Amino acid sequence: MLSLAAPLLGRLGRARLARRGATRRVRRAAPHALPAGLDVEGFLAAAREHFVQLQSAWDAGDGPRLAQLATGPLLADLRAQIDVRDGRVDRTEVVALHARLLAFEPVGDALVASVEFSGLVRERPGAGAERFRELWLLARLGADSSPQWRLAQAQALA
Repeated sequence: MLSLAAPLLGRLGRARLARRGATRRVRRAAPHALPAGLDVEGFLAAAREHFVQLQSAWDAGDGPRLAQLATGPLLADLRAQIDVRDGRVDRTEVVALHARLLAFEPVGDALVASVEFSGLVRERPGAGAERFRELWLLARLGADSSPQWRLAQAQALA
C-alpha cells in the first residue's frame, strides 16, 4: 500500500476498525441515511481534495497541517510515525483518485462518513503508478467549532 494508510496499518488498521464495526464488509449508504440536502458529488469532491491535502501533509511531515486534517487520536499516532522517519520527506503523486460514499451516520456527537478511495499513486519519480483501495472514516465533531471534516481512521482494503 503506497498511500497514507500504509504506515497506519501496523498499529491502527484492521484491529481498531474491527472494534468499531468497520470491517471489510462495508455497508452501502441507504438513501435515508444521508443528511437532507446533501450534495453527494460536492461532498465527494471535497473528500478527494481532503485526501490529496492530507497525503501532501503526511509526505512533508507537516504536523500543524495534519492537525487541521485529522482527529486528535489519529493525529497522535501520525506524529509518532513522523518522528520515526527522522526528517525524511516522502513524495507521493496521486495519479488517479476516485471516491465513493458508503455510509453517513451519527456516532455520539459526531457525524461520520465512510468513503472508499481508490486509484493510482506513485511514490518515486519515474516509478510506475500502483493501485490502491482504502476506507476512510471522515468525522465532523459536534463539539468542534469548525464544520471541517477530519480523518478519523484509514484502512487499506483488498
